[in-house]
Amino acid sequence: MRLPALGALALALLIGSATGASANMVQNGSFSANTLPALPGFNGAEIDTLYNYAGAVTGWSSPSVAGYTNAYNLYEFGTSVANVVGADAASRFPSEQQRMDSNFNALSQNGGAFMILDGDPTFTGPLQQTIGGLTVGQTYQLNFDWAGGELSNRTGFTSDQLQVTFGGDTQSTAQYLNTAGAGQPGSFSGWQQVSMIFTAHATSQTLSFLSVGTAPGANLPPVALLDGVSLTVPEPTAWALMLLGFGGLGVALRRRRRLAAA
Repeated sequence: MRLPALGALALALLIGSATGASANMVQNGSFSANTLPALPGFNGAEIDTLYNYAGAVTGWSSPSVAGYTNAYNLYEFGTSVANVVGADAASRFPSEQQRMDSNFNALSQNGGAFMILDGDPTFTGPLQQTIGGLTVGQTYQLNFDWAGGELSNRTGFTSDQLQVTFGGDTQSTAQYLNTAGAGQPGSFSGWQQVSMIFTAHATSQTLSFLSVGTAPGANLPPVALLDGVSLTVPEPTAWALMLLGFGGLGVALRRRRRLAAA
């Protein structure tokens, strides 16, 4: 009577080891490592190539590339919700409030630092990292946390989503529609966990996140928040163990049937 239950438990453990066996291939997916100097009075900084701190988030870049020559992406230390709301990021626009609005009320499940990617069509630009050591034809699972919201000095209806490109393949998150009324602080979607599957076409590919916003010009910019990025693939040995678990469960079930028939 207990054999199927034990087999199912063993199988669950094997599946867990298979899905979690691979190391994260993304460097600094939590955005916790940076080379920023001390920034008294600020809770982060603009890290694209049009300001002083390009490349300051370890492993990541925010270049101005063809079609996106005015990239604007902010890095937030995110040590607590309170000081994210209470302090701006240092940027090329010191007269504007470069922080999340008052409806922003939670860090992601990873806690700590995160990215704010501008969705204004005239200011959006990629946040990217080159991933090496890939196997051509291998599928990879990309996981990340994202949220939609608005900067503190903007009001009105906006929508935003993250466009994710890995190599030549592109997928997008669901679109978040800001539900705040005119003249009110933009709403906050809350953090959402996303999983995407990509197939490698080369041994080295660029992983890129782009904030895509739509709204009347006066209400821009909507922003997309990003945290907890990982790219993994189950180890072959883990999959072999999982298949072995299926086989063991089958043997246990056949044995039980024979005993019942006898």
